[in-house]
Amino acid sequence: MASTGNLPPRMPRFIVSRPDDPQLADYQSLNERNLTRQSGKFIAEGDKVVQRLIASPYEVSSIFADAHWADQLEPLVPPETPIYVADGRLLEQTIGYNFHRGVLAVGRRGPRPQLAQVLEKLPKSAITLICPEIHDPSNLGSLIRTAAAFGVAAIVLGSQCAHPFSRRVLRVSMGAALQLPLVESNDLRLEIELLRAHQFDIAATVLDTTAIPLQHANRSTRQAILLGSEGHGLGDEWLKLSDRRITLAMLNSVDSLNVAIATAVFLYHFTSNPPRGS
Repeated sequence: MASTGNLPPRMPRFIVSRPDDPQLADYQSLNERNLTRQSGKFIAEGDKVVQRLIASPYEVSSIFADAHWADQLEPLVPPETPIYVADGRLLEQTIGYNFHRGVLAVGRRGPRPQLAQVLEKLPKSAITLICPEIHDPSNLGSLIRTAAAFGVAAIVLGSQCAHPFSRRVLRVSMGAALQLPLVESNDLRLEIELLRAHQFDIAATVLDTTAIPLQHANRSTRQAILLGSEGHGLGDEWLKLSDRRITLAMLNSVDSLNVAIATAVFLYHFTSNPPRGS
């Protein structure tokens, strides 16, 4: 058996007894602030999201948990990761809202991925999503989780989208935002042209009876799907940058679906059909 004498010692747990303990600064009053936008850190809530954070490439800065989850997670994190332990009541007092999941963690973002770097690693056949303006964090979280389930290779987000590492997005996505390449773009037009230069077909999703019905839409080997905002869909500036327009026909006077649900339908179609010419 290999010697363990050179392993670094496990940092002791910190038993906390006050919600204003300075060690808990990253966790205090989370209902009143956005940790991610301030510092590049983000909050993972609940055991499943925390475990996905631990398994991801992102650094775990600390864990704040009750004794049960401290026991469960301690063997999974590097020995230098501090673990703050408190009962459920103190957890709630510290973060500022009702919380019954027993564990939170702070992750730290590295450099944001650039689309050119992401494209270098994609296989010949791939699907990407382009989202200029998904404002609602719950919608974005659901969309990211759906994309991960259907094997989407990357998501490109415009500057008007909700923050992909906000507490709610991470919670609703069940940590899928930690698994997919998420490109946050300040100039989405350039990103779309870069996708086209890498042989991606840009299909805009629209509510338009003159567009191609989804059931008749072929999949390209490299397929990008351009998704509109919750309230107004895609503006003309984005439609002009697309190669074709596709639509989902609906009955009973229903004019649209939630963007995450519609995304699931589009992805089911494109992942169920082989690329044209294959």
